[in-house]
Amino acid sequence: MKRLTVFLLVIFASLCLVQAGAALTYEGQITVNPPLVNALKPGDPISEVSGIIKLPTSGDQTFASSDNLEFYTHLNNAKWSISIILGGIENPPKTYGGHRVTLSGWELAYPASGYEEGVKVRFTITDGVVPPLFPSGDIILVRALELDSSSNQVGPAVFKNGTVINPAALQTQVDSMKAKLAELKASIDEKTALGVDTTAALQKYNNAKDNLDTATQKLVSSPSEVNGLLTSAGTAGLEAADALDQAWAEMTIGKAEVMIGSVDGLLTEFKVNLSLKDSDTRLAPIIQQREFAAKSLTDAKNLFAEKSYTAVRTDAGQSLTYANSAWNLSLDLKTELGKGFSLPGLPNLGAFLPIFIVVAVVLIIVGVIIYRKKTQWDELG
Repeated sequence: MKRLTVFLLVIFASLCLVQAGAALTYEGQITVNPPLVNALKPGDPISEVSGIIKLPTSGDQTFASSDNLEFYTHLNNAKWSISIILGGIENPPKTYGGHRVTLSGWELAYPASGYEEGVKVRFTITDGVVPPLFPSGDIILVRALELDSSSNQVGPAVFKNGTVINPAALQTQVDSMKAKLAELKASIDEKTALGVDTTAALQKYNNAKDNLDTATQKLVSSPSEVNGLLTSAGTAGLEAADALDQAWAEMTIGKAEVMIGSVDGLLTEFKVNLSLKDSDTRLAPIIQQREFAAKSLTDAKNLFAEKSYTAVRTDAGQSLTYANSAWNLSLDLKTELGKGFSLPGLPNLGAFLPIFIVVAVVLIIVGVIIYRKKTQWDELG
């Protein structure tokens, strides 16, 4: 019994795999007239697109009765002629109009045992026209796919595409790219004036501009190359903007590091040369602001590793603000300490400095007078 169960499970799995692997297939080739030698342009006529599609079987039926077969085209004014081929016999074709045609499963589902070759569908599209406003890129000349009862695609589609080149749309894309690169160049120039190292960004920008200039030249001579050149220009432009953001973030971090280093230099002077202790209340606000600056700088560096350059500039800018505050407090303290002089254990004598100067001047004058009188006495003998 166990072996029988295993055997049945294997058979079931095999059937599932066959069903899962079943798909629409070409029967021969899909033909297009006129042949697709060159790229199409908006308004070009397509006189005919035709071919035969073989449908996948579903269990004991030639097609899943609950599914639909859908045909689609981008072409305007399309006239469809569709016929079902069953057992080698082709039924009279039916005609349709529009971009989309759907055949229901009940039209295609027959007992598989009687039709070993399955069901085939012949389609022909005539009098199609490329839409006048179709953008440059791929155009679906015909596409056939199986849809389940929920309109979900079942298996891969069968299709035939062409390529459309729309000169007006390409010109619009070129103009748009020019505007974007002009904004990028202005931003690069602005950051250069601020001292940002824009070498890498400028190199990427020049690469983007070269591709755009070539695309502009190819609009007439070789429009099929324009899309690729615009893609290259766009990629280089994005890389240039990213390099600019990175360099700007690096400079902001560097400024914060320099200012924190300057604060550390003054703190060393206070502690070493002026023998101030960490517990000195005058140092507390300086040390606090310096620590805030260091914390924000660490956050900025962590974000830099994640390439979050906008956030980097925010945190590094905050670090610079704290460091500047610590620096200004340090200068205030240095000015305060430099107002007078004192010896350890003695009061600050700076307040008496004007008196000392007056006394010194008086003593000098008195000394001169005494010296002159003494000289006169010596002359009189």
